[in-house]
Amino acid sequence: MTKTVPADPIMLTGMTDCLAVAVENAITEWGDTLEGFFEKFIASGLADSFSNQEPFVTTGCTGEELVAMVNERFIGTPQTVRANDSATSYSEYYWVGYALALFVAEKGSTVQRIVTAVPPEEWLRMYHTFHEYGDELLLDKLAEAVQTYA
Repeated sequence: MTKTVPADPIMLTGMTDCLAVAVENAITEWGDTLEGFFEKFIASGLADSFSNQEPFVTTGCTGEELVAMVNERFIGTPQTVRANDSATSYSEYYWVGYALALFVAEKGSTVQRIVTAVPPEEWLRMYHTFHEYGDELLLDKLAEAVQTYA
């Protein structure tokens, strides 16, 4: 069961930063796809921990460390953290992680429920329309999208 919402401001910042960097890192440094990363994230059990706002995967690790943990659990052998080559670029992949984490934290949903309702590639398509919205409007639009696709 997910924690009560809305998230604590420190937890919210940790969650959005962590998943945003993790998604971007999975794509740029590990060569993963959005769908592939989220499949592994869910299968690893770490998505449930993230949805439950457990500190070891929200504020207790970096996005790069989260991707390494996902891959370690999925592959079964220890993985080295792969740092992003440059400062976070705030790309569309970063936005997907940010938006998904924001929705999990503020709406009390789970990563699995959201990704099942709206495929990761659709989140990527939403970037061009939604990326400049403030958080409240973004949450409203994401809630509409999740309802539409569910």
